This record gives sequence, C-alpha cells and structure tokens, in this order.
Amino acid sequence: MNITVIRAGKETTFPGEEGVSLLQQLRKENIYISAACGGRGTCGKCKVRMVTGATKITEGDRRFFQEEELREGWRLACTAYPREDCRVLVCSDDESRFEVVSEYQGQGEAGAAESLSYDIGIDIGTTTIAIELVDTEKTQILHTVTDINHQRAFGADVISRIQASNEGQGEALKESIRRDLYEGIKRLLKESGADAGRVGRIAIAGNTTMGHLLMGYSCKTLGVYPFTPVNIGTITTSFAELFEAQIQADTENAPAISAGIVLLPGISTYVGADISAGMLACGFDQREKPCLLIDLGTNGEMAIGNRDRILVTSTAAGPAFEGGNISCGMGSVPGAIAGVSIRDGQASVTTIGDQPPVGLCGTGVIETACELVKEELVDETGMLDEEYFEEGFELAKTPEGEPIRFTQKDVREIQLAKSAVRAGMETLLLRYGVTYEDVEQVFLAGGFGYKIDLRKAIGIGMLPEEFQEKTTAVGNSSLGGTIRYLTEDRAKERLAKIVELSSEVELSSDKDFNNFYTEFMFFE
Repeated sequence: MNITVIRAGKETTFPGEEGVSLLQQLRKENIYISAACGGRGTCGKCKVRMVTGATKITEGDRRFFQEEELREGWRLACTAYPREDCRVLVCSDDESRFEVVSEYQGQGEAGAAESLSYDIGIDIGTTTIAIELVDTEKTQILHTVTDINHQRAFGADVISRIQASNEGQGEALKESIRRDLYEGIKRLLKESGADAGRVGRIAIAGNTTMGHLLMGYSCKTLGVYPFTPVNIGTITTSFAELFEAQIQADTENAPAISAGIVLLPGISTYVGADISAGMLACGFDQREKPCLLIDLGTNGEMAIGNRDRILVTSTAAGPAFEGGNISCGMGSVPGAIAGVSIRDGQASVTTIGDQPPVGLCGTGVIETACELVKEELVDETGMLDEEYFEEGFELAKTPEGEPIRFTQKDVREIQLAKSAVRAGMETLLLRYGVTYEDVEQVFLAGGFGYKIDLRKAIGIGMLPEEFQEKTTAVGNSSLGGTIRYLTEDRAKERLAKIVELSSEVELSSDKDFNNFYTEFMFFE
C-alpha cells in the first residue's frame, strides 16, 4: 500500500502501514498537520481530503463534516486508517508564518553583513518559535524569524506532548523541535546575510516541557505528582552536538557554526525558563516595588515580586488564547480575525495583514466574547442567545463562502481560560500580601498579550479595571530575556538571583484559587 500526499501542488509518496492512523503516518514522514487534541478526534484540526482510497466514515468525521463533504472524501487524519493505495490532499491552516513578536523587534533589521560577531536568542513556545540575531558589539537586533512549533502535530498543549512522549513519541518530538530550530537558524542567517562562522553564542528559553523535549529527557515524572523535572538548571552544549543529526542529513548545506549553546534555567516543572527569562527582561530583580508578569500563552504563567521576593505560578488556561480548541480557531496567521465589533447583531472584523478572513486567532476570541457580552448576546453565565445556540454566531465568511462562527462551546473555552488566568493572578496577589494598588506595573507578555485590547480583556473580567493604566504589553519577554542574557553585563548573575528568589505557589489544591476560579467564571 502506498500513500501519496498532495500539498501546495507537490506530491510525496511513501509506503503505508495498515492499522496505523493516517496522522501517525504523516508524523513519521515529517509531514506536518495540526492536531491540537493530540489525535483524539476532538479538535477537528487534522482535516484531509481522501482524493482516492477513501477510508471508513467515523463518528468523529460526522461531527466535523457535512454529508456532502464526507462524499467528497473529507476525513480526520487521526481517525482515518488507509487499507489501500490512496491520494491525500493535506492543507493545514497553520502553514503561514505566525506573527510572533519580541519586545525588541523592529529596532533594526539591517547591517548584519557588516558585523564582526553575532549571538542568537531563541524562544521555544508551545505554539510558536522565535529566533533573533543580535550584533554582539553594538547589542543591536539585526533580524528576526518566526515559525510554528511543529510539535503541534502531537497536541496543542504541554500535557498532550508529555503524554505523547510517554507513549513512545519522545524521539519524534525531539527531532521535530531540533529540526525546527536548525532550519530556523539557517533561515535567519540566509535572510540577514550574516556569516555563520561569526556566531559565538546561542541562548534558548522555553517552558520546562519544551526544554525536556529538546534535550530528549524523559517526561515520565513531569505529568505525575510530585511533578519532578529531570533538569531545570542551566544546560550547556554546542551547536554541533545538539544538531548532530540535522547536520549529518544536511552535509552540503550545513552552516559552519561552532557556537556554544546555553539553555536558560527554569524555576519548576510548570514555571520554566521562559518565565525566568521574562522576569530578567522586565527587571524584576532591580525593582523596589512589586510588579506583575502575566504570560498569556498556552499556559497561563505569572509572577509577582521585586528585588527581595518573588512568587510564581502556572494555571491551566488551555490553548484558547492561541486559537486552540476553538471551532474556527487558528494561530496568528495572515487572514486570522483579530479585531471584532458587533452592532445590532452584525459583526465587522479586521484580520491580520488585512487578508480575507480564514479563521479566528486568540485576540479575536477575546474580542468576540467581549462584544457578545456587551451586546447581551451572551449572558453573565456564558449562555449564548437562543437564536445562535445551535449554530453559533457568524462573524464573517471565508473567501470560499464558509461561515466563521463563534459557538457555545467556544464561549465555554474562553470562560475557562480567562477564569484560570484571573484566579491565578488573584491567588498570587493574596499570597504575596498586596492589593491592586500596591502593584507598580503589570507586564502582559506573549504574542497574544502584545496584540490584546486591554479594555476588552477587562471587559470579560480577565484583568481588573484597576490595572488599565498600569499595564504594559511587552511582547515576547522570553525572547527578550535571552537577548539580555547575551548582551548585558552580569545578566547571568541576575538571572541566577531571580531563580533563587522565586518560590512557586501550587494552585491545584489551593482553596482560595478554587474559590476565585468559580467567582471569575462569570462575565462581569
């Protein structure tokens, strides 16, 4: 049995295995397709069209496709089990470049060819990857490249990837992220014109799971109590060692990089190096008054503190802030709806890049929820108006005329996410012993935080109104922290102090967190 994959006008054929899902076989062949639920048939993201050799229709298929689509051969790759030669059309809505931001982006995108030495900062997000080239002598950002983290094929969140690793996919997950970073670094050098031989150091930050998967560590202790990581300290290696397999497979085109690599230290299993790097970027260790960092990624990680004391925590916000588990959700790609206004039951939208609408990204999710509440089409309990309860509220149509809707399930997803973030924040404030007024500044981090309309985040109760004037969107603070680590004197010592000062507040059994979570589930 042969499987032929058609993608972007190109065809790839490989031997198929009977009894193995199409999604698993695509993963094995390094053919990316989004599977936010990890292949459990619940997210509907791994849509493919069986041009020939259509597989049996499953209940999962019927949930996501109309009868006409089923007749045309549309299936979920995770529940499709080919038994004969087939031709498969794969078209993932994640193929476009994500708009991943850094607080340093836009401060210089030229002059790389004139530099004598470079460093590279990398943020490994659960959803996206950002890589930045810096002039070592001038400490100037020269170029940035971004892409999606192709581990999304194994699930949208860290829990699903921990599970995939523990079920025998650890090597595939390791190779996936190493391949992404290797290709990203090559693209960075090519687009900037930088000499690979002049790259001196590479600093990497990411959450603890991303670090474990990158290094090939076992994840068996990450997902079970007491959630013990293999290593969250500073890890040093080299470009040649970390990317040995990629270099061997790319003999003729491998960049001549002899740089050392450092993975920045984290704080705990669920508060990783991305947060410690973010606190470095925001100067937590130099502040007299307490400030608050909220990183709105796939995980709701946050920290409060100053130069004397820091408390951190992580709350299971889920992937809704990045378009995951949303009916028409997607990443922040051109055409994703990011701005929404509703008047008299009619929606007007704006999209990333002013492209025709194709789906709904995290910012659009927040804006839609706020507008529906404001127009009283969603009540305080999160119930969508009866008129839209079954089919959802239509925001726009795709160029093909397909409706982009926001459903009752989507309302529940954003309720869960915003409540988790607000409850985690309130618990940190309580444990630290401060009020809203005592917090000097709030840093809203992550690509999502960079684009967010604060008024609408406050409008659904995700943030208190008292934070309106003291909140600053800092973009990708994790990436910003790697750049500071590479370019500022004593940054290594400062980061070590931040880690030492930090204590984790565990929320899973915290009574106050549970009370806050219930309270803020409602829309204000």
